[in-house]
Amino acid sequence: MTPIAAVTAFALALASSAPVAISQEKRTMDIREPEQLYRGDLVSFPGPWAFQIGRAHVILVSDQDLKDLSDPDRVLNLSLTFDKQEASLRQLCERAQAAGHRTLILAFDHFFSQYRPGQNRPRELTPDMDEYIERIAAISKFAQQYGIGLELSLLSPLELGPAYSKQSGQSGIWLQYRKGYRDPTTGAYAVQMWRQNRWAHNKGVVTVTPTRVRVFAFRESEVSGTSYRVVPPESIVEISDTAIVTPMDGEKPDSPMHRILVRGEGRTDLASHNRILAVQEYRTPEMDYFSPDALPYMKRLLDKYAAAGVKLNGLYADEMHIQQDWNYFGHHDNGEFAMRYVTPSLSRLYAERYGAEYSDLAKYMVYFAYGQEDWASNVTAKDGVMHVFGSSPEDIRRTALFRARYYRLLQDGVTDLFVDAKRYAEKLAGHRLESRAHATWAESPTIDRWRTGSDRMYRHAYEYTSNFVWSNTVHQAASACYDYFKWGDFLTGNGNDHAECGWLDRNYVGLALACSTGILNDVPYSYGAHWGMPDAVSHRRMALVNTFGAAGSPLWGLVQDMQHRDVDVLMLYPMDL
Repeated sequence: MTPIAAVTAFALALASSAPVAISQEKRTMDIREPEQLYRGDLVSFPGPWAFQIGRAHVILVSDQDLKDLSDPDRVLNLSLTFDKQEASLRQLCERAQAAGHRTLILAFDHFFSQYRPGQNRPRELTPDMDEYIERIAAISKFAQQYGIGLELSLLSPLELGPAYSKQSGQSGIWLQYRKGYRDPTTGAYAVQMWRQNRWAHNKGVVTVTPTRVRVFAFRESEVSGTSYRVVPPESIVEISDTAIVTPMDGEKPDSPMHRILVRGEGRTDLASHNRILAVQEYRTPEMDYFSPDALPYMKRLLDKYAAAGVKLNGLYADEMHIQQDWNYFGHHDNGEFAMRYVTPSLSRLYAERYGAEYSDLAKYMVYFAYGQEDWASNVTAKDGVMHVFGSSPEDIRRTALFRARYYRLLQDGVTDLFVDAKRYAEKLAGHRLESRAHATWAESPTIDRWRTGSDRMYRHAYEYTSNFVWSNTVHQAASACYDYFKWGDFLTGNGNDHAECGWLDRNYVGLALACSTGILNDVPYSYGAHWGMPDAVSHRRMALVNTFGAAGSPLWGLVQDMQHRDVDVLMLYPMDL
C-alpha cells in the first residue's frame, strides 16, 4: 500500500468509525428503562396515548390532610373549586379501579387552600422527611390492593430542602442587591431596601432567613449617549466593616418583608469610589443544587421510598422552579426584581468555567442592577441604567455574556440535576416515570405588567405599548424556569400555561410554543392550557387547541394520531437576558 493510499484508508476508517463511536456513546447515554405500557383488553396506550388514561387525585393543602389520609375510611375535603368535593382514600381507590385507572396523584399544592377554609397553616412535613415517607408508604400499600401506583410530588425543587439542610448544613443562598450614592470625601452612604422574611408558592409558605449584609464601593462613569455606566471590576472593593443595618419599621415577625437602612462612612482612602452596592444575603430552605452532595442525597432519598415499598407510576411536576415568592409585582426594589440565587458551589463552578475572578459573585451583582438611580439629581433617576465592564462594544458584549452565562448555568444545572435524579428513580421503579406539567408559575406576556386603570389588565397584555411597566421574565429566569425547552428534558410531553387568568392567547403564542416544545420531547405531545375565562370563550379557545393538536379533545387526538399540527413557527424565543 502506498503512503497516499494508507493515509486515504486511514481517513476513510476514521470517517466511517467516528459516527459509530458517537452513536454508541449516544445510545449509552440514552439507555432508559422501558415504558410502563398500559394494555387494555383490546388496545394498548403507548407514548402520548397514555395521556388519555384517567387518574384519581388527592391534592393536599396541609399536613393534616396527609395524616387524615392514613385512615383509608376517613372522609376528606378534596375541593379544587368552590364546589365542595369529599371522599375517603378507599372510595377514591374503588372508583379508580372501576374506571380502569392505574395511578393516584398525591401531591401538595398550596394554591387550592383557598377552597378549603381553616387549612391555611404552615407546613412541617415534606417528602424528604422520614415521617412523610412512612405515611406515603402506608397509602401506597393500601392503593396497591386496587392495582394502583402513586404519582408523587417528590422530585421538585420546592419539595426538597428542610431535611437536606438539616443533614448537610447546606442550603439555598439568595442575594438581594441595592445600589446607592457614596460621598467620596467622607465615605458616607445610605441605602434602603426591602428585607424579605417569608415567601409563598404552590408548596406552601416558607421562611426566608436574612443573614449578613455586605457592602461594596466602586467607581462608575458614563458611556456618552447611552444608559450604560462603566464599573471596572477591579475597582470594586468590599467595605462591609463600615456598614450599620437598622430596621426602619420595626422587626415585625408576621410581615413578609420590612424596610431596612444600610448606612456607613469611612474608608476615605477610596477617594474615587462614588457608588456602593449593598448586598443582603439570605438562607432559604432548599438544596444547594450545585453541591457535589446534591445528587447523592436525592438518590438516598429515592432509595428510602423504594425500600419502603412505595410503587411509583409518575412524578407530579407542576411548576418546576427553585424557591421564590409567587407575588407577581410586590417583590421588588425600586420597581425591579433584584434577587439572584448564588451559593458558594455555584460561584465555584462559574469561576472554574469562566475565570477565577468570579469566585465571589456577590460584588458582580452590580452588573445585574437596573434602574436603581433614584438618588440621582437629574432625570437619569428614571432611566433604566445598566452597568458594564468597560466602554467599548466588546466590553458591553462581555457584560451581557456574563449575565447570560449565569442564567444558563443556573437553568441547566438545576434541570440536569433533576433529570439525573429522575433517571435513577426510573431504574429503581423498573420503568419510565411520567412527569407531565410545565415549568413556570407565571409567563410573559401573560403576567407582565401594564397600567390599565380600572380596566382588566389581561385584555391589554398583548402589545408592549407605552403603558407597559415590567416583565416577569427576569423573575422566572432567576428562578431557573424560563427555558421551556430545557425543562423538556425532565417533563413528559411538556406544556405551558400561557393562556391563564383569562388571557386569550390572541397571537397563538401559547399554542405555537406547545407545538414547538412538544415536537422536541421524548413524548412529542405538548399542551397549551387555558383557564380563567367564561365558558363560552373557553369553548372557542378549545377549538383552537384542537386545531393545533396541542393535547386538546381526545376525539380530535384520535383523528390527529396524537400529534401536533406541523406548521412554520413565526416567532422568536428570547432566552438570554
